[in-house]
Amino acid sequence: MSRSSVAQRPITAVAAAVPGGAIIAVLGAVAAFAPAATEGAWWFLAAAVGALLLCVAILALRPRVDGVARPALAVAAVGMALFALAHVYTLVDVATAILSFSVFLVVTAVALIVAGIALARTWRGAGRFVPLLCGVWPLATIPAGAALGDLPHFGAIAVWGLCWVAFGALIRSR
Repeated sequence: MSRSSVAQRPITAVAAAVPGGAIIAVLGAVAAFAPAATEGAWWFLAAAVGALLLCVAILALRPRVDGVARPALAVAAVGMALFALAHVYTLVDVATAILSFSVFLVVTAVALIVAGIALARTWRGAGRFVPLLCGVWPLATIPAGAALGDLPHFGAIAVWGLCWVAFGALIRSR
């Protein structure tokens, strides 16, 4: 692989993470105040696009890390891709799709936690915790938010999207 293609990977990660995170943040904010928006196919298709962009960002970061972070990011990317596809599957079977994207979100989050711990040990600066935050946030907030109602549930999703925007900014600064 040439140096220029390796140098392009952070640009690819930023170009994917920032809009992917922004899509998730906007969808979460819209649904927090207008939960009926999630009944439209557009919402799930937009969520799938956002998640696929996040998958690209994860894959673009992967060659730039070593150790346990590299396979953990591979698992996170697969989980995120399946999370995106499960959103598309809502057009066929909503109940199964919700169960599927919940499972794939947990897989992605756990893999990001593993990668995030490894990266926090080797990277410097406060931003080193952002990949870990992208994994911890959905596990710590989204299920509890769902138990409390639409506003906290979708609000937690909106903040998760902002975590990914921060992820893109971190990769840009690295």
